[in-house]
Amino acid sequence: MRAVRRTRHPNSRDWYAPAAGMRGFRKHTPLRRDLIACTGDGMTYSLMVGTGETYFAAFALVLGSSDRLSGLIAAVPPLVGATAQLFAPALAARVKSPSRWIRGCAILQVLSFVPMIVGALIGALPMWVLFLVAGVYWTSALGAAGVWNTWIGLCFPAKIRPRYFGIRSRLCQGTILLGLLVAAGILQPTHGTKWELTGFAVLFLIAAAARASSIPYLKSQRDPPHWPEHTPVQLLHFISNFWHRADARLVTLMLAMQVAVQMGQPFLNPFLLKQLAVTPIQYLALLAMSFFAKSFALPMLGRYAHRHGARSLMTLGALGTTFMILPWMFVEWVPGMFLIQAVSGVAQGAWELATFLLFLETIPSKERNSVMSGFYFLSSFAMAVGAILGGFLLGNLPTHAAYGLVFGLSTAARVGALLLVPFVHIEVLRTIPLISSTLAVRINAGSIESPIQDSIDEDDDAAPTRASEARAATARSDSR
Repeated sequence: MRAVRRTRHPNSRDWYAPAAGMRGFRKHTPLRRDLIACTGDGMTYSLMVGTGETYFAAFALVLGSSDRLSGLIAAVPPLVGATAQLFAPALAARVKSPSRWIRGCAILQVLSFVPMIVGALIGALPMWVLFLVAGVYWTSALGAAGVWNTWIGLCFPAKIRPRYFGIRSRLCQGTILLGLLVAAGILQPTHGTKWELTGFAVLFLIAAAARASSIPYLKSQRDPPHWPEHTPVQLLHFISNFWHRADARLVTLMLAMQVAVQMGQPFLNPFLLKQLAVTPIQYLALLAMSFFAKSFALPMLGRYAHRHGARSLMTLGALGTTFMILPWMFVEWVPGMFLIQAVSGVAQGAWELATFLLFLETIPSKERNSVMSGFYFLSSFAMAVGAILGGFLLGNLPTHAAYGLVFGLSTAARVGALLLVPFVHIEVLRTIPLISSTLAVRINAGSIESPIQDSIDEDDDAAPTRASEARAATARSDSR
């Protein structure tokens, strides 16, 4: 039998075996229980994603909302959550217990489904209430994200994080697909019947129950021995000074592309459901296709970035993202819809992976949480701006031609953002294994992802050096 070298957890007396993954842990150790609980929390959260927020826009349409409002429900509430997450670390520091803070966020998410369940059962819900509860949902989701990242960074040994979170990520992706199948099994039989809203009530009840079932897992995870003092996120400082960073033009490109994409993407939901009259099972299958294609392609995209560089991958992702909404105006063949979804999922995966790699490469690890918090806010702001512009162009009573105008202008804006790509000179100087957590599933994009920053296997002391090297590389490129 091959001997396994064992190492001590720096914050406890538990023994673990980095090379052997979870199999190397002794049974019943506190660290092993923490890992199992973290996996259970991730899978139950993923089941909520697969059966919950993904259907807010479709639910709004069934309630009788306009196409414009149903599109905005997918883009505006995340801005509320992104604003709240700027203050979450300071509030969590007062609580002193990440477990207690995240359990509170989970309870808020469960409660956010209650008005929708009641509204579905009685057959009416004001749109302002739906926007309000969607804002509470995203506030809870993003308010917990940064604190959770810090929590696992303090409690899980660095050497096991990449392997562990790789396994956990695959389990969570499978659970999201399971949630999509459950949703199809509920919404398809009730589609077009008097029980249609009841189907949504059952779906949101499952989502709420899934999130509630994660709370015992969160409670069983230990708090770290010491919770660090909070360093405030200087958002104004970030906005005013990021131009001097090596990643300034990259951030400009990412925000410009976000505005352009969101001019059209949120309105694909009502376009598919109303203009193309796809059935619930077709709609959910299209969602699953994009999400599956994105997840399946990510390892291959990572190998491409390793061989050809992240900038090359970013260019391919930008090209695919630019031209993947306009074909919807001409597709009538259902297999063609699935082809668009598959290609768009791969393109979005390439874009996100490349931009995350390039962005994280220039951020020293000690600054990562603060900088990412500022960027999440700006990205969500860009998302809301794009959706509001698209909604203004769409109007209250959109026709097929109005959708063509919105999708065409969104494509034109994406082409404009695409012109910024040659001005991005940052390159990844070494491969960074990157694992993300899925926040939501989106049509024509696969999903909204958030990188698990503490899954990155790197030497913290090397990050500032790499950032300096990246800035030097940028300066050399500029000099050419």
